Parts: sequence; C-alpha cells; structure tokens
Amino acid sequence: MTGNVIVARYDPRRACIEGYRLVAEHGKHTFESWSWNEDVIIHTFNPLVQLWLDDPVIKLDPSGHPNANDVRMERKMQTGSLRALNSALSLCQAIPEYSQHRSMTLWPPAILPAKHRVRRESSSKFYEVGHKPRTLEEASDQTFRLRKWLDFGGMEAQLGVRIGDNIMTFSTLLQESYTPTKDKPWQGLWVGDYSGHGCEFLVVLQKNVDPNVKPISPSTWRSPEGSDDFPDQHFDTDTAETQQMDEASSSSEQANGQPPVIDTPAELLEFGNDPSCKGRLEAIKLTGDPNVPKGEYTWIAEDIGPKGFIRVATEQMFKGARVVRSLGHCANRGFRNDRYVVSQLIMISHDTLAQYWEEFGHVSFYKRIDLADYLSV
Repeated sequence: MTGNVIVARYDPRRACIEGYRLVAEHGKHTFESWSWNEDVIIHTFNPLVQLWLDDPVIKLDPSGHPNANDVRMERKMQTGSLRALNSALSLCQAIPEYSQHRSMTLWPPAILPAKHRVRRESSSKFYEVGHKPRTLEEASDQTFRLRKWLDFGGMEAQLGVRIGDNIMTFSTLLQESYTPTKDKPWQGLWVGDYSGHGCEFLVVLQKNVDPNVKPISPSTWRSPEGSDDFPDQHFDTDTAETQQMDEASSSSEQANGQPPVIDTPAELLEFGNDPSCKGRLEAIKLTGDPNVPKGEYTWIAEDIGPKGFIRVATEQMFKGARVVRSLGHCANRGFRNDRYVVSQLIMISHDTLAQYWEEFGHVSFYKRIDLADYLSV
C-alpha cells in the first residue's frame, strides 16, 4: 500500500544505471494559531527530501548477466551490503488498452497518465511465462518488476527455495504530467505532511474542467449503520459544486465565528485574468499509508476558477492566498469505508499548497519537489 518513488540516474564514471528511493522527513516545525479559525492549531512544514544513497533499489552495469539477452529472464543485481538479500529485475509486457478492464489490478492505475499499464498482482508471483514478453518488441520500456528474496547458505541452489519472495511493479511517471507550464503551473511532484503517517509523495495534475464529468460529492459515501470507526487522521479531498457543499462551507464558517464569505467583484477580477487559476487539480498519491494507499486521490479541487472560488485570505499566515473548494479523501485502515469530506485548498504559491480539512479542524501543507535537484551524480 505504501509504494516508493525511485529516481534513476546514469553514472558515466562507472558506466552503470542506479535507482535510489526518494525519502523525506519532517524538518523543524512550529505550532501556530490560525486567526481565521482559532480552534485550529497549524503545524508548519519544512520537509527534508533526499535520496537514500546507502541502499540502491536497482543497479545495472556492463558486467550484466549470463542470460541478459533473454528478455524473459530475470536479471540479478547486487544492490546492498547484505549478501543474503537478492534482487532481480524483470521486464513487463504491457496490457493493450482494448484488453484493460476495471476489474484488473493494473499499475499505473487509470487515474495516472501512462503510456503502458501492466498487471500488478499475480497468483504465481509472475513466474508464469504468460506474464513475460517473448521478444524485445513486446517488452514495455515504461515498466519493470523488481523481485527480492533471502537466500541463506545457498538454500536456493540446493533446495530451490526462496525465502520472503516479494515482487514490486514500477512505472515511469510521464514527464509532461509533472512538469509545470505557463498554463498549468500547479502541476508537479509534491511532498505532503500526513501527520502520524509522516511525509508522502504525490503528483498534482492540472486539467481542464470537463462539463460532462459529474463532480464528486461528499454525499456519495454512507457510513455503516452504528459504525463510529474512523480513519487515523488520514484524508484527501475533492471539490463538488453542489448546494450541499455550499451549505457545509457556510455553516462551518458561521460555527467558527466567521461571517459568510461574499465574493467581491474586485477579488474575482483579480484572479479571473490569471491563466493559472483555472481548471481542475487532482492530487494522486505516489506513496501511501495504511489508510489511503498509493495510486488513490488524496484531494481534488474540481474548479480553481470562479466556480470554486471561496475567498482571498486576509490573515497574516496565508495573506493573499486564493482559497477554493476541495474535497479530501479519507478512509479507515485497510482503505475501508473511504469517503470524501468537505475541505478548502489554500493556494499559497506555485510551490506551496495547504489543505484545510474542515471536518477534522486540520491543515496539511504540501511543498513542490524539483527532480533536477536529485539527478546529478
């Protein structure tokens, strides 16, 4: 459910390709009260993001493997200092789009842009020949699988037994999906603060609003009768232009001692001419946690233009930030009983976002990541 973000780079000195995990931890933070809602205590977010260089995930060098020319064979790699831990990389065969069905467990999921999608689960742990390409032309250049297992004292060679055989499926994230542009400056790779779950990575997509797509409503989910089971402070949002959302936002503001927000023509005019304040923002998890796994929405803002506009922040902490309607995605452990809750997306800058989860009285921060900072050897 958690997943990994891998940054692969070529080292010309050793003529090898290595891939490392991108990891993040909470940096120094302070606690501040929010003047707009004094019941909310805000934790500042200053993440420390780096590559975990002590343990490469993949390592491909010229020494190769005796069967490296056979695309069906796994290519063993020495990736760590623990000799008993074995790693092997294998190629995947993409599932044609006409054969894909929502009942299939594919990676990447349908909500992530991708050139190829492959199966993520197999009862045979992908040992069957049908899961492997027969020729190089059939092999996907966008995906691969990584198998890890333990072998103590040559047990595999003697008994043919692999201990802890585990396989993971990886896919390339399309560069155009995370590269900001003049018209889509909000899209990109981000790291978010998920409280007790730690830091998590996500990709934010900025799309045009499709009038034919029905917006997600917080009323689409129903809690099991008599159940008060609730997620461990894990949530994500999506905005819906419904009367119910308007009433929820208004009641929340009044409950907090704030008057209903009235959009002034000046505020709408100020942002109406900004090409970046249009469209739909979708935040999708690249790494997940026990509540909401990787490959799921964490929040959605259906329209960051005039239709989703709430206010321009005047409080010192977020002064000048555009605030729009959004919905957050939350669930119980094991991704059970997931639902969307009314939230507000605070657009502080093109490099910093904040999400106010109204129901929980919690603000999460998100910081942009620049991959170029981690590609140099």
